[in-house]
Amino acid sequence: MTVYADILIILNFLVNYFMLLAVRRISRSRASRLRLALGALIGGVSSLILFLPYPSFVITVLKIISGAVMAFAAFGFQNAKAFLKNLFWLFAVCFLFGGLMLAVYLIFDKDIMIYASGIVYFDVDFTFLIICTSAAYILFTLAAKLTEKKAPKKNEYYITVQKGAKSFSCTALMDSGNSLCEPFSMYPVILADKSVFKVFEREISEDSLRVVPVTTVSSETLIRAFRPDSLSIGEFVTDKVYVGESLTPLDEYKIILNINLEGEMQNV
Repeated sequence: MTVYADILIILNFLVNYFMLLAVRRISRSRASRLRLALGALIGGVSSLILFLPYPSFVITVLKIISGAVMAFAAFGFQNAKAFLKNLFWLFAVCFLFGGLMLAVYLIFDKDIMIYASGIVYFDVDFTFLIICTSAAYILFTLAAKLTEKKAPKKNEYYITVQKGAKSFSCTALMDSGNSLCEPFSMYPVILADKSVFKVFEREISEDSLRVVPVTTVSSETLIRAFRPDSLSIGEFVTDKVYVGESLTPLDEYKIILNINLEGEMQNV
């Protein structure tokens, strides 16, 4: 069986993209589709280790390294715990997909697979591979939905931000990891995606912008923030809050609420 490098990369890119989608769904990590595509591309290119004349244990180490790079490219590095969680689920999804393809091999045509340098390669068409990859994705997301706790739903709130003539409404996440405050007023800062900031850019004057310092694991930086006319969360309404522009794209939730708002909301 002839293995073509370009086909190998394309097939693995598609497979890895579906796998990273599953990881994002299971771990509830925030990652844009562009970052997922970048991670999938890295995984697709790394499949070329199939052609390396190294022992199996070396190939295994290289595969672990490529998996770590994929996870970093797709989900970033917020902290060691979050990174290892994403990496664990990535390998778990890989094992599930490999098991599914092995089952197909044992049940059906045994000529569709070869083994070389510690890597399994399936000589199948795109349609067949997409069906198997989609099946693995669906199985994992169904398992995640069935096993996820119902309690976390209480951390989701439908909110409305009002500034001048503009308003923005969405389902936001109350994140215990966000306790950021504007340094002068000490008002809590909620984090918003760049797209949310664009909604209000004509309503925000230069002198109304604030700069809020943010400390991450590896560095300190600054983000822009503005004070809205109102933030409505159900019956709770306040203007003692700032909306900060997130350093990273927010995909599933466009706004991340500040945990300090939780106590104020309970007093309503």
